[in-house]
Amino acid sequence: MKYATENELLDVLGQFESGTILRDEWGHPEHLIVAYFYCSEGGADAAYPRMKNGILKLLEAFGIDKRKEMPYHETMTMFWIRTIGRFVETHPDLDPLEGCAALIASFGRDYPLEFYSSELLYSDRARAEFVEPDIKPFKMPNSVLATQE
Repeated sequence: MKYATENELLDVLGQFESGTILRDEWGHPEHLIVAYFYCSEGGADAAYPRMKNGILKLLEAFGIDKRKEMPYHETMTMFWIRTIGRFVETHPDLDPLEGCAALIASFGRDYPLEFYSSELLYSDRARAEFVEPDIKPFKMPNSVLATQE
């Protein structure tokens, strides 16, 4: 992991929240870091709207015209919040540096494809609204966001 201290992780969170993280620095590990902190602070239920709203604000900060292109992906956001929420629930004793390192090492970008076909995951419908997996269900946090166990 390229982040060696908790302060570096907190910098990622702060830059995300302020919309100052550079577009080429907003990658998969940074998504996981922000989601980890949000899930750690209040569980998946509280993390989901914070993550979604933050991503939408960040897209504006990047200058993306959401009327012409919509890089936000509802199913991916919900999938990752559920996955990270479950991880946080099952690893409550990890400090943020350990937790983020474990997430980044364990859950690569293609992890959702263990649960979703490419056709479904990258469909316009899955971008616009949450869709359940079509390959296999995944374990989700115990929350109102979880519609299946």
